[in-house]
Parts: sequence; structure tokens; C-alpha cells
Amino acid sequence: MIENFGCKLYCMKKPDYIFTNGNDREFEFYFRKPHKTHNADGLCLNPDVYDQPKVYVDPHLPPKRKLQVVIEEVTHAFFWDKTEKDVRKFSRVLADILTK
Repeated sequence: MIENFGCKLYCMKKPDYIFTNGNDREFEFYFRKPHKTHNADGLCLNPDVYDQPKVYVDPHLPPKRKLQVVIEEVTHAFFWDKTEKDVRKFSRVLADILTK
């Protein structure tokens, strides 16, 4: 459980998807808005810090924005060392290509 979220029920939901990144780290993926303290549409928890890293994406986003955020957060899971700027640019470009 992620203690700094302050709600024991926050992480009790069954993941919507489970995947393994290129370093064989398993991530739980949730269509759930990240905790309000993050002020974000999506969140990827650092796999170097958490035993069970998780990805959260707000399910109430408009479809194209939701696609961008899914791409962005899953990209973080695979390429944690990339900058936020690079990952956001990549996610926007890929979402544009996929929605054309």
C-alpha cells in the first residue's frame, strides 16, 4: 500500500492491467485518478522506490488526452530515465499518429 496517499482503500482495487517492463519489473495499471496531492492526469510510480510500482490514469479524461496520458505513463514505466519533456513530446506525437 502507498502510505503517502493517506487512504487505505486507494490501492485496494484490482488492477485494470498488469505488465512487465524491459527490466522485468511488474507494474499494476489502474484507470483511476491520481491522488489530488499530485495534481496530475496520470502518474507512474518510480520502480526504483516502490516494491510494486503502479501506473494511474484518470478515466474521465477526453479520449485523445486519455490516450496521451496512457502512452506517457507507460513510457515512463519502460524508460524511467527519460525526461518528462521527452516523454510528453513522444506521447503527443504517438497519440496524434494513432488518432489520424
